[in-house]
Order: sequence, then C-alpha cells, then structure tokens
Amino acid sequence: MMRYRGAAAMAAAACVLAGSASAAGLPGGGMTARELQAWLTESGYEAELDRGEDGDPYLKAVADGVNFEVHLYDCKGERCASMQLTAGFDVDGKIGVDRANGWNTENRYLDCYVDDEGDPWFTYDINLSPGGTREALDDNFAIWLSFVPDMKAMAGW
Repeated sequence: MMRYRGAAAMAAAACVLAGSASAAGLPGGGMTARELQAWLTESGYEAELDRGEDGDPYLKAVADGVNFEVHLYDCKGERCASMQLTAGFDVDGKIGVDRANGWNTENRYLDCYVDDEGDPWFTYDINLSPGGTREALDDNFAIWLSFVPDMKAMAGW
C-alpha cells in the first residue's frame, strides 16, 4: 500500500506558507526562472540561477543538506508552464533497479530512478499553468520537502 505524506506535507506546508495570507494567482503562462528564484528565496531557500549546456536556465538550491535542481519545461519564451525538482545522490553502495522500483511502488509523488553508476535520482513534476496559485506551488514544494528525509535514507546519508 502506498504511503501518504499528508501529515508531513501539512507540517512542511505550514512552515512554507507562514506569512502567506491569500492564494495569489500565478501568471497565466507559468513562471520565469527569475520568478521561481524569487519564490524560493521568499520561502527561505537560497536559489542560484544557472544555465545548462544547452543554455536553458535552471535553479540550484539546498534543503536539509540535500542539493536539488529546478528544471523548467513547456516554455514559451522565458515563461514556463511546468517544472521538475530533481535530486541525485552519489552513493558508495550502489542502489539496484529493484530497490528503486520498490521506492516507486511504495511512495507516491516522487519517482526514483538509478543512473548508469547505480546512484539514485529523485524527480517531482509540478504544473505551473494554467490557473496555478502560489498556495498550490507552496503545497507542492511542501510535498517535495516532506520526502527529503526519505531520499536521504534511501541514499544512506
């Protein structure tokens, strides 16, 4: 049976949402990398804007000692309709595909895959458009944050 992260997500959401009075709407076409950087900063995280080899912008940040990236997708110009949070772990004892598949069977929301070196990677996709709100974005991020301890446990950190 899949585990639900309701209580942990709600607790994390309470921390992220502190001071947020109402659900402000997101721009119709999604968000830009700079807007996402500002949102992460306002949420209490340092977020560094960088560019990939293809020139596309992405963000680098840290939560509870875990480095993660925010990649933007479905972009029209600078405004992007979705994003993906990713975190990878370089581990000594490699994680097998069966263990990653076990994670995916037992956990909802975050997917785990194993790279060519046997290291686990976790991904979480978030829609930013159409009709998204800051409250929904904060709630989605709280779900990601609620899984950080489990990601660390899976990686043996």
